[in-house]
Amino acid sequence: MFMIREMRIQFGTLLADIGLIILPKLNQMDGRKIGSLDRWLSDSSQPFNMYAHHPSILKAILCAGLYPNVAAGEQGIVSAALTSLKQSPSTANSSHRVWFDGRREVHVHPSSINSSTKAFKYPFLSSLKRFVETNKIFLRDTSVISPYSILLFGGSINVQHQTGLVIIDGWLKLNAPAQIAVLFKELRLTLHSILKELIRKPENVIVLNDEIIKSIINLLLEEGSVPK
Repeated sequence: MFMIREMRIQFGTLLADIGLIILPKLNQMDGRKIGSLDRWLSDSSQPFNMYAHHPSILKAILCAGLYPNVAAGEQGIVSAALTSLKQSPSTANSSHRVWFDGRREVHVHPSSINSSTKAFKYPFLSSLKRFVETNKIFLRDTSVISPYSILLFGGSINVQHQTGLVIIDGWLKLNAPAQIAVLFKELRLTLHSILKELIRKPENVIVLNDEIIKSIINLLLEEGSVPK
């Protein structure tokens, strides 16, 4: 928890350095001041914490920050890509779900919060990093991410108009009507331009109230509320 606190403070400081947030005035970063800053960052009344209790928004942010560190189950992978991925002989008899990262088979580590999950809402995971143990590649820090998150923050989008499929980076498969996929391509381009402008002119932080941002947030919230 101390490491998480330190990372959050470091991230908050970086955001302040580029002008996206304004930190409270603290003369020195001793233990007491760090504690005060941590409480300030945790304050639910701060604008940047507006959606802190909405898992669908938080997971979308994780997808944006960690992509391309993602894995997918078989139903989330293009058939041609799945065929080319190497599967170990033990996979067929494994009681655990099999995942792939686009290049090889990977496994959710037993210490992961998702290791004992039987039914996943979506066949996609984000992960912080991979490591090798007992000749297997494991993912430990994992979060289930949604198709909308991948459409917004993933790689290149290839819309299959006839089949109703969307291919991301040549291997991830999403089921979506062509109109939806095209809409998300436009939303992504607009979002990128907003972020570029915000970084170039942080004094325009009011742009966060932009209707495009609100639309993206509403889409993610609506997707998260639909039962699977």
